[in-house]
Amino acid sequence: MKPVHRLRRLLGISLLLTSLYSQPASSEANTQTVLIGFAGPLSWPLAQSGQYGVQLAIDEANRNRYSINGKKLVFKLLAIDDKADTAVAGFVAKSMITAGVAGVIGHWTSAPTNVAAPLYAAAGVPHISASAAAPEFTQQGYNTSFRIIGNSQDAATAIAEFANRELKAKRIAILDDTSTFGSRMADTFADQMRTTTELVGRSTVSNKTSDFNAALSQFAAKEADLIFFSGYLQRSEDLVRARQRLRVPARLFLTGSVMNPIFLSMTQGVGEGIFAAAPGKPYEEHPQFKTFEKNFTAKFRTSISVYTLSSYDACNTLIAAIRQANSTERSQIVEELHKIRYKGLLGFVSFDADGNLRSPVFTVYRIREQRWVPVKTYEAP
Repeated sequence: MKPVHRLRRLLGISLLLTSLYSQPASSEANTQTVLIGFAGPLSWPLAQSGQYGVQLAIDEANRNRYSINGKKLVFKLLAIDDKADTAVAGFVAKSMITAGVAGVIGHWTSAPTNVAAPLYAAAGVPHISASAAAPEFTQQGYNTSFRIIGNSQDAATAIAEFANRELKAKRIAILDDTSTFGSRMADTFADQMRTTTELVGRSTVSNKTSDFNAALSQFAAKEADLIFFSGYLQRSEDLVRARQRLRVPARLFLTGSVMNPIFLSMTQGVGEGIFAAAPGKPYEEHPQFKTFEKNFTAKFRTSISVYTLSSYDACNTLIAAIRQANSTERSQIVEELHKIRYKGLLGFVSFDADGNLRSPVFTVYRIREQRWVPVKTYEAP
């Protein structure tokens, strides 16, 4: 069977299941089922933890027994795997639309998110990304697109300020994994740093390779004192191990995908002193985090990352907009999302006219004794 035909067959099956799954939970006339979509590479541990964050938000909403016009709302999750593949993302978006979702949390990575955005816009589906950071997502001009974290440009600005003022870096090298997110963030960081430091190396590696030897050897030969890498989790692990093996002395700064216990366990013994920047304020300081952590770990028995919380916040923001609209009509939900003011675990959620998070916050962390310890928090103007 050809790959495209196989994909269509699988998505056809998912729609059949969806039609069954989306029926009301009971025969009561005063019950209305509301589907919330989650799209991403469901086999990735971080994406899976994001899916679980959405599920927990849905479970809590159902316990609160919300209603609209006398009908009890029963929220249900529809999760579809887009394989982090742009070729699959469009099929997934069409499946979500056909299933009748009230909104979608996702997609996980930037390129599939950008591909799905015009499809959701054409159908009027509220589309909230909790992890895709490339600026292009909200630059396409769709009023249905929202981002609940700061974009890569905001993150690069915060990292550049930290590298200059706190690390006092003088000779920097920049590396990315050629992903849409990675390359854009690396370019922005380079632009930010050129006026204050010497750029001694700029290189890329495939996001499917673990070979960093050539780039690291080049950076070491040019005596870089800081290496910045923008890329996804597994490539970050490979980089850390290669740096240790080659004994490269430069300090290492990574992006938010590494801010989780999974990365700590993968790099045990070789990650000490590494820096990373992640969206939001230190969530451990939020008064409701302990309750969230207790409920999440009891139900899912897996680790929590910053993107677990951003996904949880995104779903709660969508549910708040549904309640504020007093309707499950997509157009009314979109209208309320543009007005929303919601207090999430990672900070305050409010969107500008383009759907970007207002006043995004980033926190720089450092690994100390096998723990991510917050160092400094930055709020974009």
